[in-house]
Amino acid sequence: MNRRDKALLDKQLWGVNPTPPSIAGLALVAMFVIGIIIGSILFAREHKQAHAASNDVTGTVASR
Repeated sequence: MNRRDKALLDKQLWGVNPTPPSIAGLALVAMFVIGIIIGSILFAREHKQAHAASNDVTGTVASR
């Protein structure tokens, strides 16, 4: 591979060079993961409350 070939290869691969992840990208991924975690916690709590409420209604209807 001579100098001309290397120059052509560099021109072709100019956009392929891996760059380290930016702080903004890492922050975006972190916010996404934190949102998923908080959402799953809130949804689990809401689901338990709905389940408990449905048990209360069933008990009230059955006692009539």
